[in-house]
Amino acid sequence: MPHPATGGAAAPTARQAAAMLLALFLVAASSAIAATPAEHATLQGPFASVRAVTAACLQCHPEAGAAILSSVHWRWQRQRTINGRPAISAKLEGLTNFGIVARSNPGRCLGCHVSISPSPQAIAGKDPTDIDCLVCHDTSGTYRRGRKATPAELLRMARSAGRPRPANCTTCHSPSCGLGDGLQRVDFASDIHLSPRGAGMSCQDCHPSDGRHRMARRISRVRDGRPTFGCAACHTDSPHRQERLNQHAELIACQSCHIPDYGRTTPVLVAWNWLLAGKTAGIFRSVPGRRPPLLTGNGFLLGSDVEPVYRWDDGSDQVYQRGDRITPARATVLQGPGPRKPESRIRPFTVQYGTQLYDARYRYLISPQLTAAGSTLFPGTDWEAIARTGMNSFRLPYSGSHDFTVTVTYRRLDHGTVPAAQALDCMDCHGASTRLDWQALGYEQDPWTDEPAQQAPLTLTPDAGPATVPGKGLPPIRETILPVKPDR
Repeated sequence: MPHPATGGAAAPTARQAAAMLLALFLVAASSAIAATPAEHATLQGPFASVRAVTAACLQCHPEAGAAILSSVHWRWQRQRTINGRPAISAKLEGLTNFGIVARSNPGRCLGCHVSISPSPQAIAGKDPTDIDCLVCHDTSGTYRRGRKATPAELLRMARSAGRPRPANCTTCHSPSCGLGDGLQRVDFASDIHLSPRGAGMSCQDCHPSDGRHRMARRISRVRDGRPTFGCAACHTDSPHRQERLNQHAELIACQSCHIPDYGRTTPVLVAWNWLLAGKTAGIFRSVPGRRPPLLTGNGFLLGSDVEPVYRWDDGSDQVYQRGDRITPARATVLQGPGPRKPESRIRPFTVQYGTQLYDARYRYLISPQLTAAGSTLFPGTDWEAIARTGMNSFRLPYSGSHDFTVTVTYRRLDHGTVPAAQALDCMDCHGASTRLDWQALGYEQDPWTDEPAQQAPLTLTPDAGPATVPGKGLPPIRETILPVKPDR
C-alpha cells in the first residue's frame, strides 16, 4: 500500500534506475574532483598562522575576498520583512536568542563570524586578510577555530581546501547561538538531503552562491517558463500521486509533513531559565558517552525527538525590538511568524522558552552581558549588577528595579527532512490524536471532523474535489481555503 505522504510514487524501471545510478556516480565523481583542486596540492608552506593561509588563498582568488566582504556572512545583514515593513536585519546590533546583544558579547556571539579575529571592528572592516578561509573550506575535518595549529597542520589544511561540506556549515549554523558547546538548535545530521546515506547533497545545492559567495536563502529555478521556489524547484508543484495530497500543498508547507520532529540525533535547546543558572550542575550530572542531562548547570532545558508547533506563515516575522514595552504577566514573543495572509501556509516551527530579566519600571527586556568565555554564562548571581552592566553596554536606561518574565521564540524548521516513508500520515494531523492546534490556526474544529448525526461519513475520491465539513452553527469549513476565523 503506498504511503500517503509520498502519494505512492511509481518505482523507476530498470533502465531508469541504471541511468539514475550513472548520473549519481558522475555527479559524485565530479564533486570529488572539484572538492579539492589539484593546484592546492602544490601549495608551499610552512604557514605560521591562519592569516598566512588566507593570504595564500587571496593570491589566486582575489575576487573571492571582495565577494566575502560584501556577503551576508561577513556583513551579518540581510533584507527581511519585520513587523510588517521591509527592513535591514543586522545581527550584530539586533537581539538574538533570548534578547542577547551580539555587540555586547563578542566573545560568545562572534565566534561564528567568518573572520580570523571575530570582533565588531572586523565586521565593519574591509581587510580581506581578516577572512578565515579555512572555517568554510577546510575539508580535512581537522580545523578548529581558536585552537593553535602547527605550521605542518596548517599546510595540510590549506592543501585540502575545497568546496564547503555540510560539516563546515553546521559548525556555525547548528549550535544554539554561542550559548554552549554541543548545545544544538537544529538537527542537520539526520536530514535525508545531507546524509551520506541519503541524497548526499551539499548545502550549496539549496543555497547556491553563483560563484560569488552570496549563498541564497532558498533555491529557485525556472520550470515550464515560470519561477519555482523552495522544495518545488526540485520536486515540482505536484510531487504526489494522490491529487488530494497535492491539494494540501496549497495550504500546507512541505516541511509540515516531511519534518515530523527535531532533535533526533542530538538534544536541542527548548528552554533557558536564568534563575536556575549555577544551581543545577550538582543535581543533574552527565554520563560520559551518553546524551547530556535534561537540565544543565546553566539552566538549559534540553529535549529529544521534539514535536514542532504549527503556525500560518507568509515568510515575514513579528520581532521584539529593544525598548519595546512588554506585559510581564504574559509571554513575550521574541520572534514569530507575521499575521496570516492569503499566501500563508501552515508550517512547522521550533520553540524556545525563556525565563529572563525585565526592567520593572520601564517594562522592557534586559539584555545581560555574559562572561566572555568558559562554561559559566553569567558572572555570578547578582542580578542587579548583571542587569545594570547589560543595559549600560547598549545604552538603554536601567531603573534599578528588575523582575523576571517569560519569553518565547518561534523559528522556522527547514532542516531535518526524513525519508518519505517516515513522513506524517493523515491521522497524525486529523482525528483524535491530531498534533495540530486547530483553534490556534483559526479553525472551529478539525476540517476533516465528521458528525454522524448531521451527515453521512465523508468519502474521499480522487475526483471528489474539496471536502466540506459541517460546522457548529457556522458556515462549513472548506479544507482548501483559508479558515473562517483569522489567526491572531
